[in-house]
Amino acid sequence: MHKKLLLALVLVFIFPFILYAQNSGAISGKITDVTTGQPLEFVTVVLMKEGGNTVLKQEITTGKGIYKFTALADGNYYLIASYIGFENYKTSNLILNSTQRKLNQDISLNSGAKKLNEVVVTSKKQLYTNSIDRKIYNVDQDVMAKSGSASEVLQNVPLVQVDIDGNVSLRNSSATILINGKVSPIMGKNAAAALQQLPANSIARIEVITNPSAKYKPDGTGGIINIVLKKNTKRGLNGGLTANAGNQDRYNANVNANYNPGKVNVFGSYSIKQDYRLRLTTNNRTQIDPASSVSSYYQDDISAKARPFSNTAALGMDYAIDDKNSIGISGNYYFRNMHKHDFTLKKVSNTTGLISDYDRTRTNYEYEREADGTFFFEHNFKKEEHKIRLEFNASHSPEVEDNHYINSYRVPASANQLDNTLIKQTQDNKQLTIGYENPISDNTKLELGYEGQYNQQDLDFYGEAYNYAQQKFVADALKTNRFIYNENIHAFYGTIEQSWKKFGAMLGLRGEYSDINSHLITTNITIPNHYFKVYPTLHLTYDLSDSRELQLNYSRRVHRPEGDDLNPFAEYADPTNIRVGNPHLLPEIIHSIELGYQWKNDNFSILPGIYYRYKYNGFTSITTPLNSTTLITTQQNLVNDQAIGADVVFSANINDKVFINLTPNAFYNQLDASNLGYGSKKNTFTWSVNFNSSYNLTKSTIMQVNSNYRSARLTPQGKYLPSFVFNFGVRKDIFQKKGSLYLTVSDVFKTQRQEAELSSPLLTQHVVTKSNSRIGYLGISYNFGVVKKKKDLTFDNSL
Repeated sequence: MHKKLLLALVLVFIFPFILYAQNSGAISGKITDVTTGQPLEFVTVVLMKEGGNTVLKQEITTGKGIYKFTALADGNYYLIASYIGFENYKTSNLILNSTQRKLNQDISLNSGAKKLNEVVVTSKKQLYTNSIDRKIYNVDQDVMAKSGSASEVLQNVPLVQVDIDGNVSLRNSSATILINGKVSPIMGKNAAAALQQLPANSIARIEVITNPSAKYKPDGTGGIINIVLKKNTKRGLNGGLTANAGNQDRYNANVNANYNPGKVNVFGSYSIKQDYRLRLTTNNRTQIDPASSVSSYYQDDISAKARPFSNTAALGMDYAIDDKNSIGISGNYYFRNMHKHDFTLKKVSNTTGLISDYDRTRTNYEYEREADGTFFFEHNFKKEEHKIRLEFNASHSPEVEDNHYINSYRVPASANQLDNTLIKQTQDNKQLTIGYENPISDNTKLELGYEGQYNQQDLDFYGEAYNYAQQKFVADALKTNRFIYNENIHAFYGTIEQSWKKFGAMLGLRGEYSDINSHLITTNITIPNHYFKVYPTLHLTYDLSDSRELQLNYSRRVHRPEGDDLNPFAEYADPTNIRVGNPHLLPEIIHSIELGYQWKNDNFSILPGIYYRYKYNGFTSITTPLNSTTLITTQQNLVNDQAIGADVVFSANINDKVFINLTPNAFYNQLDASNLGYGSKKNTFTWSVNFNSSYNLTKSTIMQVNSNYRSARLTPQGKYLPSFVFNFGVRKDIFQKKGSLYLTVSDVFKTQRQEAELSSPLLTQHVVTKSNSRIGYLGISYNFGVVKKKKDLTFDNSL
């Protein structure tokens, strides 16, 4: 079936080559500073139809100041170039016809403070834009985003879901999260915590790539979320300051600056964040002993408090050696420490009465560091955008958890039990990328490259229990182990992009050889896993008109297990609920296809999409009784998992006063877990909706709201129940728009919670988690040097 589907897609790709093998229009050029003659990067260039105000296409200039619009129909156009601190520039009428299909339009921008009177820009950079292989969320244009965290911004991104724990998913499935297109160790197991500490005002845009091209890692069931950080390149000295104070002793602050006298750009930033998290969980379960058929009833009431504090710093420099060669070096440092205090009231009973009643307290001192460095060299050939780039990135990320537990018994009466667990995890990543780009013609682009990833994860557990007879702590062999996971991936990729008059296509192929070794140091066992897989991709677009576009995309993807998923040694944070990895867990393989349509005019845009995913060897968590008192949870592979869904991204601008973004998503899922002892397939229908809107109260005051609803969703053993959250905020511009004051309140109605149900022949369970999610912030921001765009607001809905 899948071979036939792939063949059909290839035929769809080839057929338009025959139909539309003809030249199409293109407008390109270079944008420079009129005073210095130096090229300007990150200039926004919009293409508009003569006599209209609708943005047809939008581009951002490269580091060489280059922009290019291709696949243009015959007609009359004009361009508007805008860059903060420079005058807007509007071109004269640009005509494409049968005698002139390619135009070069160089532009020089003036950095004077006075704007050109004849230029009236009625459009701005769109909040949400669509391209052949990705959807781009421009954070600067989201009035819901302030200098909070990346986790808070992601809640507003269409197609993305963030749960109460801060875990991120894309179209109801796992996603690979990249920072500037690269893998970061902190975006693995602890991605949720790291995203809660990453400053929102450091983000330029978020790229949602549901079917990535072969240039990108094929990891992630739902696709890739690429967080692109701001990198200021403005001339002179520029920067900004931000400070926020919240309830329950929360605060955060950020400073960023850059200095660019000409060929050299030095940039840096520093952020701190103090948070407070309170989680209340009730966990009730009924467990049947298979030997005696006796039912036991367990009740856990958990109160967990934490105060994470983080520091984030970045420093870098780019140097233009000459017009064709440039180098750069940059580094990032992240440090988070946290004190956790958990209190659990545990009761166990059966038909005869109360069996056990005790308190379990946990004191945890935890820290996590990540330091990384990146070096690049880029050479540009004579032809614009014809270049080769070498980039090397190395990172080191140690993490330590020092846990101290006390069991205080009431029933049966006994001495306190004391146990400690010290967990040390270290991850080292290296990534080498060589990328070659060649615009063979105005309508054809070739990309080739190599990407090597060399990763190691070291998990070291030491457990001990207090021995009253010896009057000291004694090592616990059951809780002491070490596991090292090595993963080396060598990938070669190629893509070819072609555009005609109305048709665009990108075909890609990526081959990966994975060399994986799981080494159980404690038992001296090595489990190797080596395999080679090919990942084809296909992206098609067809312009029905200037305002309507069709898209069809396909990709073959993979979701590899991480070290924690494979580690067979148990984690004993709660001795009655233990987790164990599965060293034989296979990677998920996903076939993903989607059909999309885009329609827009001056005030509205609609982007409906239909997607289908077929997945085999899918991951799922299975919980079973280990004995009469203990549950064990591990990851297993499903036979297959099929899903079909539809979503719509709707945007509206009503009289430049009210801005609305609405994203409903419907999702049908079928699970086949027959290999795990579940006889029949399970089906579910899930839906969610994301709504955010802003209203201009005055020219300098904006009010905004956003809300998220997610219906019940299926698991092989049960389901998650619905969740809802509503946020509110106000922003006031001050100091002639050089600064802003803002107030936000998240989870206004205190409805955010996570509720799960589990049902199997020997076990039923109901878990409810709530948090102190009504969080208020009062903040101020100020920019110096060239005035930046307005600061944005986000809401804190994470734990």
